[in-house]
Amino acid sequence: MKDLLFLGEGAGPAFYVVGALATRFAVTRVFGNERLDQRADVMRRLDSFPILVLSDYDRGQLSDDLQRRVIDLVQRGAGLLMIGGWSSFGGARGSWHGSPLAEILPVVISDQDDRTNTPLGTVLQVVEPDHPAVAAIVGREPCCVCGFNDVRPRHGAQTLIAGYELRVSGALPSGAHFVRRETPMLAVWRVGSGRVAALAPDVSPHWAGGIVDWGETRVRLPTGAEVSDVYPAFLGGLCGWLAAE
Repeated sequence: MKDLLFLGEGAGPAFYVVGALATRFAVTRVFGNERLDQRADVMRRLDSFPILVLSDYDRGQLSDDLQRRVIDLVQRGAGLLMIGGWSSFGGARGSWHGSPLAEILPVVISDQDDRTNTPLGTVLQVVEPDHPAVAAIVGREPCCVCGFNDVRPRHGAQTLIAGYELRVSGALPSGAHFVRRETPMLAVWRVGSGRVAALAPDVSPHWAGGIVDWGETRVRLPTGAEVSDVYPAFLGGLCGWLAAE
């Protein structure tokens, strides 16, 4: 197994996402309330991680100097993923707008609170089925999420997953229709020798919606969480591509 550095989340939400990643990687955790520079054990190994994942990790927990160090790691071949949440992208609990790290993400982050709720659900639809990062979900029935960060794609980035929001404007069933959001639900690009992805939805409850139950077969993750099989396959496959497996 390759090593993966996971930054963010509390114990509860990480029960799902870290568990999913642990099916494919040896995960080292830095909790959302910890500053990276206060974890001497991780700092000693920072250059050795082939992939870093930020999920609900407040910008204030990662100094500008450390962000530049992460950028250097990516340029030399490491993978980077930011996952949506209240402390991700332009979220209210620590916006990354204007940060050094924001400059290498394949999306533009708003200077306003970009959290977006879609209580009827937004369906995730693969739009680039030949890309290896989404190979695990091609041909599978899509899932829906209930919240995401409303980012915009950068010029040169590739949108792999689009979002179609369900709206109801009259009596069912004729009053139901879908609207494609401008938000790229999953965008990727390359930075130097590395690969970077932005996953706009949260993948942990409550914002996650049905993503943790994506698939028909129930599986138990290394953390003990019970989910459906496509959930860990999707996250593991995406991070596998980012880590150049």
